[in-house]
Amino acid sequence: MKVAFDVDGVFTDLEKFQLNYGKKFFKNVKNIDDTGYDICDIFHCSREEREKFWTKYIWKYSLAEPIRKDAKLVIDKLKEDENEIYIITGRAHTTEDNAIGSLFRKIIEYWLRKNGIKYDGIYYCAEDNNSDEKFMICQKLGIDVMVEDKKENIDKIGEIADVICMNAKYNRDINRENVFRVDDFSQIYNFLCNKKDKIDENIKRFSKDEFKTSYGIVRAIGTPIFKFLLKPTIINKEFIPNDGPLLLCGNHLHVWDQFPVICSTKRTTHWMSKKEYFDGKMGPFFRKTGAISVDRFGNPHESVNEALNYLAIGSAVGLFPEGTRNHLKMSKIKELYDEVNCGLSEEEFSQILIEQQPLLSQINILRQLYLDGEISQKEYMDAIINVDSYLKNNFSENFYYDSLLLPFKFGAVSMAQKSNATIVPFAVTGDYKIGNDNLVVNYGEGFKISDRSLEEANTELRKNVLALLKQNKKM
Repeated sequence: MKVAFDVDGVFTDLEKFQLNYGKKFFKNVKNIDDTGYDICDIFHCSREEREKFWTKYIWKYSLAEPIRKDAKLVIDKLKEDENEIYIITGRAHTTEDNAIGSLFRKIIEYWLRKNGIKYDGIYYCAEDNNSDEKFMICQKLGIDVMVEDKKENIDKIGEIADVICMNAKYNRDINRENVFRVDDFSQIYNFLCNKKDKIDENIKRFSKDEFKTSYGIVRAIGTPIFKFLLKPTIINKEFIPNDGPLLLCGNHLHVWDQFPVICSTKRTTHWMSKKEYFDGKMGPFFRKTGAISVDRFGNPHESVNEALNYLAIGSAVGLFPEGTRNHLKMSKIKELYDEVNCGLSEEEFSQILIEQQPLLSQINILRQLYLDGEISQKEYMDAIINVDSYLKNNFSENFYYDSLLLPFKFGAVSMAQKSNATIVPFAVTGDYKIGNDNLVVNYGEGFKISDRSLEEANTELRKNVLALLKQNKKM
């Protein structure tokens, strides 16, 4: 497992330190709020008074504050059990690119070394943007469990990983299904051991692919019909290996994007699909073919564990790393209309965008150009009703092609790393209208994560899909 630890409030008892020394410093404050996280909240002081407090006590805290009991012992055991340990901290000044920043980073690393804490990497976050930056780091590293104490961080990181919350009065009102409260490091170790046992048990649960027969029947019936009606062009299907754990990953424009891929290989492929599809008209198809239900508002680990089960027995899993279809929803059109003030009626504006079907990724990029002052409001108004042509004619070829995809989430490369699966990228272009004959699915060479970071692997995957999209569009 990959386990990340905050420093302040996790390795140290920040709550106790601030109350003890705050009472000495703010002698005249009577209505102390011991449920506050920050000195300002606890002692109702200004930011200037807070700075004075930490100027006086920061060295005592940073250099001499004792580490929590059993912290070293637990970290040593976790390392012995071959877990990866990361430190992710938002301590003040550590992200500054100057002598002060360098000093504060060295102090944290000295304190960890002095207390015998071993780790595989240390990451620093800006104090004022703690939760977002920690979230992104956890996502990039593929963190399975984060040990944290700050409420905002726990709520944010809890969206993508389990969180162990070190108990304090300032975080007592947290209520999430995947947040587990502890009082000490021995409880952290017990939780992580139980989680690892459950993960190992879940991943080894499947002895065979029970959907192989039903998937084969549905494919045998559906593939000829699909090919006859839509005549998809299939390029480089030989890149799909015949056996072994496999992740098929590509762009996502339409609800039927998995069908050209299903036509390309006889391998049973379990597609990760949002839970809502299982309740709709195509629900029987998704259930009969062993699709994996992804509850976007529930526990994200359930669907990931199911996918890992299939990969563990050498099956194939299909998914779209963009995480959602790259198309413009009606709610977004309404939002854009209120923003651009283009002189058209809302009905006219909506009709233009519905007919054009612009990519959500391109709309997002165009909007960001406007918000950043790169283009004027008039340019924004003119461009939004012909966004693809505008980006193609006014920016570099690389910029234009990059606009064709949403950012990739890290789920695909994280699963590939855990399962040693081969990733085969693909790109689907064209539409699903009978008689158009422009539907193309193109495959790239497969690759494994090996010793690359998840960020490097995710960048490579997206780059490969973009290259395939480019090839399709130039055909």
